[in-house]
Amino acid sequence: MQLDLTSKRARKLMREHGLTIEEIQQIVASARINLATFDPEYRTNVTQIAEELAKSRPTIYGWADRALAATVYSLRNIRTGRPPKERERTNGNET
Repeated sequence: MQLDLTSKRARKLMREHGLTIEEIQQIVASARINLATFDPEYRTNVTQIAEELAKSRPTIYGWADRALAATVYSLRNIRTGRPPKERERTNGNET
C-alpha cells in the first residue's frame, strides 16, 4: 500500500496523534472499505488490501467496522451552534 505522508495535513495529524505507519495503514484500509461500501463509484479490493498488509480479510473488515462505529458515534455527538453559557442565576443575581 503506497502512502503519501508528505502533505502538510498528513504530517500534522501524524505529529498530533503520534501515528505509526501501521496505524496509518489501518486508517487508510478502513476508509477505503467504508467508502466502497457507501459510494457506488468507488471500488476497492479487500483481498488486495489484506495481502498488502499481511492481514486477513476479516481483520480488515473488523478495522473498517470499528472505524465506522467510531465515526457514527462522533457525528451523532457533535454539538452544533454556540455552547451554552456556564453561569448560574440565583434570584436574578449571577454567582
